[in-house]
Amino acid sequence: MKERTPRRDWEPLAVLLITALAAVLRLYTLTTVPPGLHYDEAFKGVNARDLLAGAPPRLFFESNMGEEPTAIYLTAAVLALAGQQPWLIRLPSALIGILTVPLTWWLGRELFRANGAQASGVGEGAGRWIGLTAALVLSILYWHLSFSRIGMEPILVPFFMTLTFASLLRGLNTGRRWAFILAGAALGGCLYTYKAGYFVPVVVLLYGVHRAVVEQRFLRRQGSRLLMMALAALLVAAPIIGYWVGHPVHFWHRPTSVALAFGGVTPEGGLGPALANNLVRTMGMFFVEGDANPRSNLPGRPVLDPFLALLFLVGLGRALVGWRRPSFALPVVWLAVMVLPTIVTEYAPHFGRSIGATPAVALLCALGGWVLWQAARSTGRAWLRRATLALLTVGFIASTASTVRAYFDEWGRSPDLFYAYDVGLVKISEYVNTLPADQEVYLTPTSAAHYTLQFLARRPLASFDGRHGRVFPPPGRAATVIVLLREDKKTLPALQRSRPDGQVSWTLTDDLGRPYAAAYFLPASAAPAPRPAKPVDAALSDGAGQARLLGYDLQPPTAAPGDRVVLTLYWQSLAPFDADYTVFTHLLGNPDPASGGPLWTGHDGQPNGGHYPTTAWRPGEVILDIHPLVLPAEVPPGKYPLEAGLYLLSTMTRLSATDAAGHPLPDNAVPLGTLQVGK
Repeated sequence: MKERTPRRDWEPLAVLLITALAAVLRLYTLTTVPPGLHYDEAFKGVNARDLLAGAPPRLFFESNMGEEPTAIYLTAAVLALAGQQPWLIRLPSALIGILTVPLTWWLGRELFRANGAQASGVGEGAGRWIGLTAALVLSILYWHLSFSRIGMEPILVPFFMTLTFASLLRGLNTGRRWAFILAGAALGGCLYTYKAGYFVPVVVLLYGVHRAVVEQRFLRRQGSRLLMMALAALLVAAPIIGYWVGHPVHFWHRPTSVALAFGGVTPEGGLGPALANNLVRTMGMFFVEGDANPRSNLPGRPVLDPFLALLFLVGLGRALVGWRRPSFALPVVWLAVMVLPTIVTEYAPHFGRSIGATPAVALLCALGGWVLWQAARSTGRAWLRRATLALLTVGFIASTASTVRAYFDEWGRSPDLFYAYDVGLVKISEYVNTLPADQEVYLTPTSAAHYTLQFLARRPLASFDGRHGRVFPPPGRAATVIVLLREDKKTLPALQRSRPDGQVSWTLTDDLGRPYAAAYFLPASAAPAPRPAKPVDAALSDGAGQARLLGYDLQPPTAAPGDRVVLTLYWQSLAPFDADYTVFTHLLGNPDPASGGPLWTGHDGQPNGGHYPTTAWRPGEVILDIHPLVLPAEVPPGKYPLEAGLYLLSTMTRLSATDAAGHPLPDNAVPLGTLQVGK
């Protein structure tokens, strides 16, 4: 009977234990850490839920500046199987993060394969140990752990990239065609993950060119198989490539909004200095200062703790010295290319855009550990081998403890997460779900279209921006207005003045005890409330939709040239509109010498600064709509008539306007009172 090799006795068990460690770190308290549900995570949940409800499948999701589809389809699968609790949106990321760990072992195993030990230049048995060590490093790397616990798509990049190269190296080492096909499929799949995934083909190309240069007859030996891989990649990527050809604007929307060139961000001081600064900051993220965004990192924490930094530097130095060997060249090229997305965009270092580099970091750390161990062995001194082994063991234990403490204790308990993960909106959604179904609910100033609210709120929710006006419920209907106090400081005191019959029914503070939100309950009122200081009664209609202009307020009632006057219109919806109309307000008088016409100043805009358009108006609601009027410095003293109305911007057609008796108003403009300018 053939004797079993030691590798088969313990290596699979070691891989299993390391993967188990990765699973514990990525699943432990996943239901509560991170807290809340961030906008981008909820975007996945909303679109996944729509797919499950019968929405047509998509190759690309254009909303939210455009996103590739894989993360959303994985989220849909999890929600279909396990329910629609918010934390389940993060489960696909956690599972992908876990699976990337054994893939990293496979990658390291193939990169420093035993039968290629001489070519690799690191000695017999390197593949086994470097593969296991790289998997261990990735499992405890804070950077990878953090993104494995967020319901966002960047974590897909290291998974597909590692699968691509592990399969490719397997194919190159064994000649197995299935490995090349799998590598091609994974490479094509990178384009369905995240914008950083589009850099993966660059790494594949550079690696292939390097091997073709340093290895004689490489293309002759492997050309047909590499062509098979390329065809597999093109076959998988063809649908999304075709989509980009037909919709280039969708493809470039997100990149150009963050890039330092190509019409994106305009760097102060010029492109060259900005890129140089980003390069320095990106290099420093490994040892000095990492991502400052609390959603992605314990702000400022570098990628590597001191122990991993030592291993990384040793491994990187060894790889650079031996750059002609493909096994050394790959992690260096991988690292250099996959940090480019953060170098060429704003907010460097950005851990999300550069997360594709994490497997390369793990490989270089593992290589560094192997180099130190081999150096100790080569001395022939047993005490040095034991000391090195103890150093490495203690180092990995300390690194694991550092990551656990930094993530679960320091970061997981940070008050920054309240805002970073929209905890307040989650709690508002929970409160909204407790309100009676026959009660109107309004939110200001955050839009009800916010994906966190869309995913969590189980009842209709309207929103307006109280800094530009207010909305009151129809007569006979009670309502609750929820105000985000840090952003909107006007609405709550305004409600208390205009509707003193209401009361604060609920409050919410952030994790530092600061006021975050308050709910103001408005009991049902028999008449439209509040009432304008200057009543007007006019109707405006497009034939189907209809609204009344109840009146207006004017502050101040008298003004001097150059002053700013605030005109507040009181609209009441009578029948729903099917178009978003624009409000016009005019201050008229004797012909203005500058223009030769009667218009001295005015303000046009959709109601509530565009935050409560006419298509959102519900019958009976009263909408207070604020329009600032800035008087010209040269306006002479006197009384100036005011008028207002509605029109469709695309055609400049005004809605028909009638007075209280139903008589048409000239020019479809509702006459208001006058403004006294000067004495």
